[in-house]
Amino acid sequence: MKFSSPVQSAEGLTSYARVNRIRPWSVALNILEGLLGLLGVVVLILVIRAGSFEKAGLIIDQTLGNVTNSFEKLIPHR
Repeated sequence: MKFSSPVQSAEGLTSYARVNRIRPWSVALNILEGLLGLLGVVVLILVIRAGSFEKAGLIIDQTLGNVTNSFEKLIPHR
């Protein structure tokens, strides 16, 4: 139930009305937290697969290099 003002009962104040406002900082923090969590899962999977953090880092570097090169090929140079 939604109420426009605090609800009073025989015992006193019990609840406040819920406000459905979008809070931009909260949304941005949630998105950042999700992305960092996803990155952590990817690194953990690569560490297990490659056997060390060093090899996992090399795999990530190579992948980012390949993605960067692919995007650079799509952009026409002057």
